[in-house]
Amino acid sequence: MHELPVTRFRAGAVYSAGSADVESFAVGGGRIIATGTHAELADRFPGASCVDLGDRLVVPGFNDAHAHFADAAQGRLELDVAPAHAPDAPALLRRLAGATPRSSGWVIAAGYDDSLSGAINREALDAALPDRPVLVRHVSAHWAVLNSAALRELGIDETVVDGGGGSYGRDGAGRLDGRIYERALLSRYVSRSGAGPAPIPAPRPAEVVDAYRAALAEWNAYGITSSCDAFVGGQQLGVHTAAHRAGQRSLRVGMLLAAECYDDYAALGLGTGMGDEWLRIAGVKAFVDGAIGGRTCFVSEPFCGTHDHGLRITSPEELHALVRRVHGDGNRLGIHANGDAAIRMLLDAYEAAQRDDPRPTRHRIEHCSIVDDDIIRRIAALDLIVTPFARYASFYGGRLERWYGKDRTERMFAHRALLDAGVTVAASTDHPASPVSPFAAMQSLVTRTGDDGSLVGAVQRITPAEALAVYTAGSAAATGEERRKGRLLPGMLADFAVLDADPRAVDPFAISEIAAVRTYVDGELVFSRE
Repeated sequence: MHELPVTRFRAGAVYSAGSADVESFAVGGGRIIATGTHAELADRFPGASCVDLGDRLVVPGFNDAHAHFADAAQGRLELDVAPAHAPDAPALLRRLAGATPRSSGWVIAAGYDDSLSGAINREALDAALPDRPVLVRHVSAHWAVLNSAALRELGIDETVVDGGGGSYGRDGAGRLDGRIYERALLSRYVSRSGAGPAPIPAPRPAEVVDAYRAALAEWNAYGITSSCDAFVGGQQLGVHTAAHRAGQRSLRVGMLLAAECYDDYAALGLGTGMGDEWLRIAGVKAFVDGAIGGRTCFVSEPFCGTHDHGLRITSPEELHALVRRVHGDGNRLGIHANGDAAIRMLLDAYEAAQRDDPRPTRHRIEHCSIVDDDIIRRIAALDLIVTPFARYASFYGGRLERWYGKDRTERMFAHRALLDAGVTVAASTDHPASPVSPFAAMQSLVTRTGDDGSLVGAVQRITPAEALAVYTAGSAAATGEERRKGRLLPGMLADFAVLDADPRAVDPFAISEIAAVRTYVDGELVFSRE
């Protein structure tokens, strides 16, 4: 029988979540086939080549369990108006005015943060670019600002009304001010079967392949080897499929399919677990409410200084019907719920579905941002998997307390409380809603200190070892792949990163400065700084 070639890897330490460090492991056929001491593996595999990684730490490849890779790749074709490029509204408008339109004639910009760059509206966009459609998407991706030409292109006029989980901003005179929120925006990107094409222009999947390749290189440079794309409609599926056919093999992608397209997917027989080890279906995505940074999440108490309780995107009746159907089909659900009122509503639906049709499927709560003891108890009882924001404490810093108050901030992204309750917690940057670096995200989890120096819910700090486990084993469980990835143990995929420092040993405030020296996927080197 032909034996697969074996390569031994020797390092200062090899971390595997939940297991003791070892110093050596062997790889064959893209899998870990043995771990142990260097002497043990040298005796067992005498003819194997050996890669000496020095005294560095090897960890399982990082896994961002809730990000938006296809959108991030397509975003490379859009104008970046993040505060680093547009620190205030005048700078943002100048950047827009100098932009080259897409072939469609539109100017589409992303990364806008009104809390740092300041407010813009339809009138300001009209002055900057009066003759071309302009869409400026908020960093949360849950709302945008459009100019008059874009509103006309989308068929939105002064007669439009709020409803169906979406809304339109208006000025003091009741005139549309260009802001478009939640499902009113989402519906322009994703259309249900038979509803016709989404009118906001998107590049053809083949046009995104080069940007996809560049995004892969960036993520591999951070030691990321897996991710779950947390919203995959027809456009995103086309992008991933085109890249898959082009042989992109350095990031394993799980996909949460957009619930708006569920009829189409179900008719094709697509469901959880289908695909291969590079591109597979992880479940179905839906929304209960809006965003934390966009201040549109559905909360029981209003945002500080307002009477605003946020937006409920889906009605209880719609939510229960969707959960019953997808759960009954045996598919996993990953449902977006940020605010405490939204999470309770989702838990009601999950509990009812499980009570009426008991199944072993482990569903997810995406973000699960504002919790309390009762919410955590209910999550644990259902054995749900949660993906709280890993980076938001540092990314938003003191703005969170300004928007939500100290009490709620202590209960936001509650990694400590959730882990203590035995809940499976996965890592999420929600990139491009926050930076993708796992090192900056782990520092945020460990220090709960904002980039602005603010302490953000210090009671929710976790240890560096726990942060590593969240970013590896926890994320693997979120896509149902805990038996194939997330740990460097025999039988697991040989996806790993070689770090220049150990997050468990450095100053917690230096974790973000750690770098991946090498990244391996399927046992093959896909990135090296050397």
